[in-house]
Amino acid sequence: MSIQKDVLIHDAALKVASDLDEMITVVEWFNQFNCQQLPYQMWIEGQTALIEGFTNVVRHAHINLSPQTPVELTATINSQSFQICIWDRGEIFDLEAVLEELNQQTSDRQFNPLEREAHWGCIFLLKLKRDYGWTVKYTHEAGNKNCLLLQKNIAF
Repeated sequence: MSIQKDVLIHDAALKVASDLDEMITVVEWFNQFNCQQLPYQMWIEGQTALIEGFTNVVRHAHINLSPQTPVELTATINSQSFQICIWDRGEIFDLEAVLEELNQQTSDRQFNPLEREAHWGCIFLLKLKRDYGWTVKYTHEAGNKNCLLLQKNIAF
């Protein structure tokens, strides 16, 4: 019987100001994860989630904070998973409750996402979780930070 080790393949971190103009830097930084070790579809899903998560930090979590408040990003590929973390310093948000409510609402055939503009990002995160097997969690961490964790198991 062999034990499979969790081998680190690639990881990187980035810290940027809480400013939508930093999106170019964030996207360029994330391009390094478009590599042969990661399926392209998974990279696209992760990139879209990263853009949505970063935008939500700037527009919502940091709305009452200085634009210089840092947004910290990490991404990791290992032999088991692809993981993206986005840390903010805003008020804690009950993402799980919103996702559960949206899960119920989107199950209704009459649900119209165009009527839920304020939650398009959450609808996308719900779709990643429900339909594409991503883990999506938002937790309060030490140091008065919150972490949006986006993770998907992979097999090489």
